Amino acid sequence: MSLDPAWIALIGTLCGGIGLKLLEYWLGKSKVKIDEATKLRDELRDELNNTRDEIKGLEAEVDKWKGLYYDLRDKYSDLNTQYLIALEKIKKEAEEAARKAKTIDPEQ
Repeated sequence: MSLDPAWIALIGTLCGGIGLKLLEYWLGKSKVKIDEATKLRDELRDELNNTRDEIKGLEAEVDKWKGLYYDLRDKYSDLNTQYLIALEKIKKEAEEAARKAKTIDPEQ
């Protein structure tokens, strides 16, 4: 059985064309996967950057509240000290008034 060179060329062309189309399809699928992976990485990178920005904002807010807390704590401490000093002063005045009252009226 002898094959005509034209038939061999035709079969070779068909096989080559089919092979080329399969190769293009396979490389196209690979490119789509690469593009999808790149897109996913970009989305994750954007989400990570947004999360970092949100964290920075929350840290700034925490620092603000810490400052307010420490200011309030210092104010409370000052007022508590003034209260204790005033209470001691009132106790001393009350004791002194009671002592004077006893010296004025010893029958009590």
